[in-house]
Formats: sequence, structure tokens, C-alpha cells
Amino acid sequence: MLNAAIRNTGRLLALMVSVLLVSCDAGENSRDSASGDGPHSFAGETITVVIGLDASAGGTTVGRLLAKHLEENLAGNPTVIVNNMPGASGLNAHLHVLLRAPDDGTTVYYGPRSSLGELLELPGFSFKYSQFTPLGGVQIGGLVVYARTDAVPGGFSKPQDLVATEALRFGGMPPEHGRMIVSSMGLDLLGANYKYISGYPSSGNIRAAIISGEVNAATDAAHAYLSQVVPVLVDEGHALPIFSMPMQNDDGELIQNAMVPDVPSLPKVYESIYGEAPSGVVWDSIETLLELDQTMQHVFLGPPRMDSAAAETFRVGLEKAMASAAFHEEAQHILSYVPGFIGHERQAKILGATADVAPEVLEHIKAHIEKNSRY
Repeated sequence: MLNAAIRNTGRLLALMVSVLLVSCDAGENSRDSASGDGPHSFAGETITVVIGLDASAGGTTVGRLLAKHLEENLAGNPTVIVNNMPGASGLNAHLHVLLRAPDDGTTVYYGPRSSLGELLELPGFSFKYSQFTPLGGVQIGGLVVYARTDAVPGGFSKPQDLVATEALRFGGMPPEHGRMIVSSMGLDLLGANYKYISGYPSSGNIRAAIISGEVNAATDAAHAYLSQVVPVLVDEGHALPIFSMPMQNDDGELIQNAMVPDVPSLPKVYESIYGEAPSGVVWDSIETLLELDQTMQHVFLGPPRMDSAAAETFRVGLEKAMASAAFHEEAQHILSYVPGFIGHERQAKILGATADVAPEVLEHIKAHIEKNSRY
């Protein structure tokens, strides 16, 4: 069930991308700049942040907020503008920066990426994310999987109740969506039987389906869970969390999501049911997806061979912007949470990790998508 826009874009652009990217070696992204490693100032310049989402998307709200604080923290205090370029599930914006952006740092990409598009070689992905110049990543928030309390005959009060039921209807976006894959794999890990109901275009639509009872289980970003699900469903006794997805820290260790400290992580729930830590190909696949797709949901990317001094200046400015008290205060007010910063070195490792996915994990991910596509 591939998005038709992606399919069409892939057919039109695959040959062009293949030809133009021959020289875009990932290891040369910022080392071959003619200007060297000296200081750089963006004074008097305009930086365009190309966002692969429409203007009303939540990711655009985050991008516009970041653009404002980049203006205040980039050397030279340039003007930073946002150019929304939706279409083909973000591929239009990706390819614009990859193929057309100047290498002086005045045009960069911001927004989500499809690590699974690259991993599964979906139509249109004739490139690797490691071919971009990494500038820094943004952690939007972990996931919480929850269910209506009436999902189980007699009532759902603890995760163990879901293992025996066969009445779970999980509302989701298209089955190849990364958030949907890792969340439904979590249900598989726990041994829950569920029917995957796909086709919902957004988390908001899924929440509405949960409220109406059309589906009785779902996943959501932790901040949306707290602001949208808890007051409407949990506080009213209509839903309970099943588990939160663990977060990956800078050392690659999985830790409890601090945004929802009272919602036990998936490994803890598994241990409470089975008395041991999770293992096997399902857990290996979940860990892989957490690294590839859930540790860094949004990215800043420059074009291949981006001027190295401009790239370093942008990286420094981005880190300053996201660490500033002004950004934290405004993010809390507008977003109800503060996005986390991912440095460019760690970002580069995450972007390159698709090349190291174990064959058995890749096959399991493909089989899981196929299973969820049958309903």
C-alpha cells in the first residue's frame, strides 16, 4: 500500500537522481569544501529552510519556531525563511535540497525523513540520507500505545489483560509508516492479538476513531498523548496506556521516556508478563526501528559538498538555538514540550545505520508490513 504520489515521483525522478548523485559520496559531504575550515558568517544573507510538509502540519510549526531562533543564534544573524514544499511524502523537498540547493549553506532541508523508504528501497528512494551534509537532528518525542478500557470484555485494567483478548482493533496510518510498524510490533512482542485497521491520514483522525469506538487501540507521540488523549480519554476512565516506547540516549542505551515517567516502557511491561527481558527477532527489529526511525524524527540536512565552514557555523547556531532559554520557554508555550537536540555526529551515525540492518531483521520488518496490509 504505497502512496501514489511517492510512486509517481519515483518513476519520474529515479533516473535523474541516479545520474546526478554518482559524485555525491557521503564521505565527502563537508570535507571537499573549497573554503576550508575557517570561520563563517551568514551576515546579510537569507537562509531558506525547505520543509517537506504543508503549512498546517505540526512539523511546520516546529520548523518555523526553530527558524525564528536560528535567526537569533546563527553567526551574522541572517534572515531565515521557511519554504513549504509538500508532496510525494517529503521527497520533493528532499530532492530539491539534494540536487538543486547551492553549497553555500543558504538552502537546507528541515522535517521528517523516511528511513524506512531508504531501507525498503521504496519508489523514489534512489538516494541515501548519508549523501546529505548532516547539520543536526530533532527528537520530537517518544511513543505511547494505549487502548480503550472496553477493548477487553469485562474491562482492561493492566497490559496482561490484552494478551488473551482477540478483540483489539489497532487504528493506524498506512502499514509502512514507521511509527505504526514499531508500535504494532510492540503488541506482537507482548503477545497481543490485534487487527490492524489502516487508512487513517493522521493521528488526529485516529484519536477521533478511538473516541467513537471505531477502533480501540492506537499509538501517539508522548506530547500529543499527554495533551490530547489523557484529558479526553484517560482522565475520563475511557482509556489506559499499554506501554511507552523506550528512548535511546546518546550512548545508544534504551531508557524510560522522561515525558511519560508513569507509563512503563515496553521492556518493563514485557518483563512483568513473562519474567525475563525481551529477546529474539521481534525485539531486535524494535530496537533497530527505535534507532533508525524514532530517535531522530526530524532532521536538518544540507546539500552534498556543502561548504564546510558554513556547515559548522549552522551546526553551532542550531545547538545554541535549541539550548537557549528563549527557545525552551517558547517551545513549552507553543508546543507543550521542548524538542530534543541531536548533534550532527550522532545524526550521521543514525543516517548511516540503514546499511547495517541485519538481514533477518529486514525480512521481519517486510513480513510485518505485509501482515498489517492484509486487513
